[in-house]
Amino acid sequence: MNVVALLIAACAFWWLLSISFHVGSIAAASIQPWLGRRHAKRQDQPPVSVLIPVKEMTPELEAAFVSLYSQSYPRFEVLVSTTDQLSPPLELARNIAAQFPSIKSRFICHDPHVALNAKLNNLATPFADAEYNLIFVKDSNIHLDQHQLAELVRYLIDNVGLVVAVPIGIQPANFSAHLECAIMNGYVGRFLLAASAIGWGFGIGAIMLFDRRDFSRAGGIASIAEAVGEDHALSKALARIGLKTFFAPNIVTQVVGKRSFSDVWARQIRWMVCRRIEEPAAYYVEPFIGLVFTTIVGTIGASFFDIQASLLAAGTVFVWAATEIFFMAIKGWGLSWKSPFAIICSELMLPVLWFQASMVRKISWGGAFHDIRRTK
Repeated sequence: MNVVALLIAACAFWWLLSISFHVGSIAAASIQPWLGRRHAKRQDQPPVSVLIPVKEMTPELEAAFVSLYSQSYPRFEVLVSTTDQLSPPLELARNIAAQFPSIKSRFICHDPHVALNAKLNNLATPFADAEYNLIFVKDSNIHLDQHQLAELVRYLIDNVGLVVAVPIGIQPANFSAHLECAIMNGYVGRFLLAASAIGWGFGIGAIMLFDRRDFSRAGGIASIAEAVGEDHALSKALARIGLKTFFAPNIVTQVVGKRSFSDVWARQIRWMVCRRIEEPAAYYVEPFIGLVFTTIVGTIGASFFDIQASLLAAGTVFVWAATEIFFMAIKGWGLSWKSPFAIICSELMLPVLWFQASMVRKISWGGAFHDIRRTK
């Protein structure tokens, strides 16, 4: 067999492998809720301290705060924190808390400068001041179902140190927001749920439920102070003491609304840089299992299947987009006529994002710059 024939066979093999991986990840992500619910074994409902770091005012914050205060959980306190005394979300949180006087609420403004990560600095003081050992950290724009906190607590069992949930973007108001949802839901969300289905867990900061005593045994805030992504670092710290991270089958939602393309691009770069640092093995495989590379190798290897190259390329794009649309449809994550175009455009973006993220040495996050070369 000559070199050209070997190349064609190798490309055909990789195309089959990549398509199988794509379809397999959708299948695994689809059954993840059924697999996950079997782990809901905890019966008690201990009191919980809910920590919400805030920074910027966005339209969805009010509904997100109300969703927290409306939880059907017997006993929890709310600690809202900021490092900026003039933070508008702090006043909004006070007004909403006043509508729920039965729930103890505290409002903290302090920057202890204990970490490189701006969010971690925001959380350090309420973490130390929390009344209860069960800690629930929630991003301010994340919406919860009424019984979600109670359901999440059921997954914090003996061998689990951290319970997280996949954040899903909803209600996109322009095409850039549709691009964000395509990446959040169809790309990142799918892989996270699929990984969870086979027993892998990764820290995701949208919501995090853990026991403060476990985190203290793992080294506390000092052990993750230099991390760019506090969620991944927390998961790894707990893993070092034998506790795993578990993805709850219950997703959480985030209203995406209107987004500028530059904001979407910058956010995806930051998340990719986090993956590059925290999960390098997965990160460096990413571009080779995406639509662009799969289509290219399929085109080269088409003759191996005795199929016209253009036909195989078109079929690859169609199958890729159709299966993602099917996945989001059965999940009920919202579709529109823009979704197929957003899926394809987002797949075209991903290799460029990946290349830029591979070159980045400094990122801006939460108003602070992080030198990636200093990150452990």
